[in-house]
Amino acid sequence: MNTNDNMLSQGLHLQLNSEIVNKGFSILDIMFRENGWHMIKNEMDRITYTKLGLETELFDIKINKKSISVSVPVLNSPFQFVTSFPDYFQASEYVEARFFDFIKKN
Repeated sequence: MNTNDNMLSQGLHLQLNSEIVNKGFSILDIMFRENGWHMIKNEMDRITYTKLGLETELFDIKINKKSISVSVPVLNSPFQFVTSFPDYFQASEYVEARFFDFIKKN
C-alpha cells in the first residue's frame, strides 16, 4: 500500500465512522448504515452514501437554499437520476423509497 492509498483509507475510515453533520437526515443515515452502506461525504450541505464494491452507485443529497437535490442510481446503468424537493421530509421519503427499491432489485 502506497502513501496515497494509506491516506485515502484513513480518510475514508474517518468518514465511515463519523456522526452525520446534518441532523435533518439522521434517520436516513441509520437506514443506510444498517444496510451496509457508508457515508463518503458528510457536510452540512451535502451527504453521499455508497457501498463498498458499488462505489459508482451513489445516493447523493445536496441541500441548497431553496431546495434539496437528490441523486439516486439507476439500476443496471452507469447513470444517476436527479430530482429536487422543497423540504427535508419529502427528500427523505423519496430517498428511502428509492433505496429500498434499489437494494431489493440489486
